[in-house]
Amino acid sequence: MENGELNERPPEFWRKVYIAVIVTTFVVITVLWAFSRYFR
Repeated sequence: MENGELNERPPEFWRKVYIAVIVTTFVVITVLWAFSRYFR
């Protein structure tokens, strides 16, 4: 990958990546919380 290649993605691509990261983080936190509640 060249240095200028990273900025050639359209903004919609990065918006989808950003949303996916937020959703994935939320799911992981929720699963860990539920897992900890299960062993209480």
